[in-house]
Amino acid sequence: MKDANGGRPARRAWLIAGASLGALASLPVMLRAATQGPGGDQGEGEEPNEDHRAWQHGIDLLWVDSRWLLIWGSAGNPPRPRLGGDWPHDIYHAWLELPGEGAELLVTPQVLVARPEAQEPPSAAINGKGAILVTAEDGEDGINQFAGLWGSQLRPLRPYPFTIRRGGHSGHVAALGERFLVVYGEGWQDGGGFMNRGTGRDIHARIVDGRGAPGPEIDLARGHRDGWPMVAASDRNWLAVWQRYDGLSLYGAVVGTTGRVSPPRRIAADMPIRYAYDVAYAAALGCYVVAGNSGGSGFIALLDRDGRVRAMQGGLPALVSEARVVIGEAPGLVQGQAPVPVQGQGRGPEEMLAVYPVQPHGLAVLRLSAAAVTLVKTIDHPHAWDYMGTTGRFVSAGRVLFATLTTRGIRAFLVDL
Repeated sequence: MKDANGGRPARRAWLIAGASLGALASLPVMLRAATQGPGGDQGEGEEPNEDHRAWQHGIDLLWVDSRWLLIWGSAGNPPRPRLGGDWPHDIYHAWLELPGEGAELLVTPQVLVARPEAQEPPSAAINGKGAILVTAEDGEDGINQFAGLWGSQLRPLRPYPFTIRRGGHSGHVAALGERFLVVYGEGWQDGGGFMNRGTGRDIHARIVDGRGAPGPEIDLARGHRDGWPMVAASDRNWLAVWQRYDGLSLYGAVVGTTGRVSPPRRIAADMPIRYAYDVAYAAALGCYVVAGNSGGSGFIALLDRDGRVRAMQGGLPALVSEARVVIGEAPGLVQGQAPVPVQGQGRGPEEMLAVYPVQPHGLAVLRLSAAAVTLVKTIDHPHAWDYMGTTGRFVSAGRVLFATLTTRGIRAFLVDL
C-alpha cells in the first residue's frame, strides 16, 4: 500500500504548449498563467505542504524506431490525487510528433500499466534490440519493485508485473547492449529525509536479460541509510549513484556485465536532503557525467568508466530535484560520433554539451571536455520546475525537447540553445 488511493480516471488527450525559446513570447496565455509560484502549476486540491508526487511521479523519454516515446506515472490525466489515501498512479505512455516552431504539441496519454495499487515512479530503458524495460515501485501486496518488457511497438514480451525484488522500491534502469541493469532500494527507516517521511536503507541491483529474466541480486551498499539510486550505461559497464543520508553524501559504484561491483566511492558531500542528482554517459568523451547539488549550488563531475573522478566543477546553478542532465547527442546518429556544438561558441573535436533545469526556472548550458567542465550560459525560461520528474533529449544540434511533470499534468516543449 502507498500513500494515496486507487481510482482510475479515464484517458484524456490535451494540448501542451510547445515552442522554441525564441517563440516563448508568443505562447498562449495558458503556459504563462499555469506557471506562477514556486511549485510550477497549482493542481486540483493542492495544499502548500502536500507532496506533489501524489499527482505525478517519474518520467522517461526514449527514442524508439525514429519516434519519441514518453513514459510516466500519474494519478490519471490530468492527475487527480487521493490525498491522505493510497496513491492511484498508473503508468502512461504517449508517442510524440514534434511540431514546427511555435506550434502546439499534442500529447495523447494511453495506459501502459493499470493495476490495483500505485506504480510509481516508473523508469524505462531501451536495449540494443529495441526491447523496452519499464520498472516501477508497486504498492500491490506490499511494496515491491516490479517490471515489464515490451517490444518497440509496445507489444508485451514479458508482461508486467514480473518481480525484480520483493520489498524493493525506488528503482531505476539503464540498458547496455541487450541487457538491463535495474538498481533499487530495499528496507526503510522511518523519520528524516524529505518531508520527514524516512529514507531507504540498502541498495541492490539485478541484471535483466533481453527476455526479461532477472539475474542474481547484486549488493551495492548495506548497513547505512542509503536511497534513491540512479544508473547510466556506457559501452562497457554501468555506473550507479545513490545518496547516503548519514552525512548527506553522494556515492557511486561501477557494475560490470558479469555483475562484479567496484568498491563504492564518495563523489560529493554536503548534499541536500531532497535528492537532486543524476548520472548520464557522454560517449564521445568516454566518461560518465554526474550532476547534482552540494553546499547550495550545483556541480558536475566527470568519472571514467572505472568510477574515478576525472574532473569536478562546483559553484554551478542548482539542479532541480528529479531532473535529468541532457547530454548533447542528437537522435538517429551513431552514439558518441556526433557531439552537439555550442552555437556561436565553437568546440574542439572532443567536446560535448550538457543542459539541465535549474532552480527555480531556467536552464544551465555547459561545455564538457575529457577533463573539464565550463558553464557557457544560463537561459531564462517561464516554466517553474517541480520535483516530480523532468527529462529531456537533444532532437537536433542546439535544440532540446523537455518533458516535465506538474500538478496539472505533463508538459512538453522545445528549447533552442
